Amino acid sequence: MRTFMIFPRWLVALLLWSGAVPVPAQERELTPAAQKAADMRLPDLDRSALEPERRTPTVVREDERNPFGLVSVPAPQTVEIEPIAAETEEMRIRRVLGNMRVSGLTGSPGSYRVLLGSILLREGDEVTKLFTDQAEVLRVQSISEREVVLAFNEKDPNLPPRTIGLGFDLQPRPVSLLVGDLFRKLVPFTSAGAPDLKPLELPDVQAVIEGTKEAGLQSITERSFELMGETSYRQTSDEPSEPAKD
Repeated sequence: MRTFMIFPRWLVALLLWSGAVPVPAQERELTPAAQKAADMRLPDLDRSALEPERRTPTVVREDERNPFGLVSVPAPQTVEIEPIAAETEEMRIRRVLGNMRVSGLTGSPGSYRVLLGSILLREGDEVTKLFTDQAEVLRVQSISEREVVLAFNEKDPNLPPRTIGLGFDLQPRPVSLLVGDLFRKLVPFTSAGAPDLKPLELPDVQAVIEGTKEAGLQSITERSFELMGETSYRQTSDEPSEPAKD
């Protein structure tokens, strides 16, 4: 005769639920592809350094340099800006005229004409514009044998007059010296036309002459020299010459 045990329903349900619990992933058998992916997976990064409250404090001694301390800011370098002087139109006109040269003068006093660069000027004429955007107007006020005076046309008569004076000198003068003229300037001549040159004196020669005078020497003679083992003297003009032997 068989005997049957009766279990409560909750116990039966508990046993059934415990049998349906899944197996952990570590205990499952992985496929080769899944195992390879698991091996190549990077470990989780430690992001505790990004959170201030999770950082480990570092104690720095007083005599130790703090690598995280404030760095002294370099002094700002001052750049000197040179002011650029603006050139007015009057300054430009004066600069251009200052570089031009008067190369010719003709006429008589009161009616002179001059050639300034390539511009022919006469008294009362209006000067040709020196550059395309020139607004100032110049007129020839006067011309003399030494200077040309140009005046600005002032719109306001109460303003003081502005003038530009260009001096020149066209007197003829030699620009080169001929050889004969150079010789006459260096060499003096007598009234008869003969060169009047003094003896040439050299400092070293003059010193030797003065030295011989102080030493009481009468003349300068040549020293003897030895020839083929015998001592002989070079004959001077004062010594009589030996008669020639037959």
